[in-house]
Amino acid sequence: AAGGGGGDEDLLSKLSEQLTGLDGDPNMEGVMEGMMTQLLSKDFLYEPLSEISAKYPPWLALHGPSLSVADKERYTTQLAVVREICDTFENDADNTDKVVELMQRMQQCGQPPPEIVKELGGGVELDANGMPKGLPPGECSIM
Repeated sequence: AAGGGGGDEDLLSKLSEQLTGLDGDPNMEGVMEGMMTQLLSKDFLYEPLSEISAKYPPWLALHGPSLSVADKERYTTQLAVVREICDTFENDADNTDKVVELMQRMQQCGQPPPEIVKELGGGVELDANGMPKGLPPGECSIM
């Protein structure tokens, strides 16, 4: 019973061995491209972004007066970008390059307001880096 976590470590070690070298595999590029296309698809992003777009104006009306000029500008810019992404999905859904560019612009604005994120995430609280609070350091990090 002393090595209870060994199974997980063995599984991760085997998975890591299998993934080693795949970065040079031409088939892996297609897999990654397909995964990114799916993650950036209207089916995956439109609904949560529409919800953010709908929640932002009342949030800004309520919290705007107490925000710093920089935060208000950042959130207003982020709302405009979210609306542009939604518009792209509604009128040019296959324009993945534009969606990628807009998602990068949205990310440059930082996290949406914590209250909006909390409503969307079903109560999951995020830290300053956008990661769920309460995770042990190093867990669930993609970078």
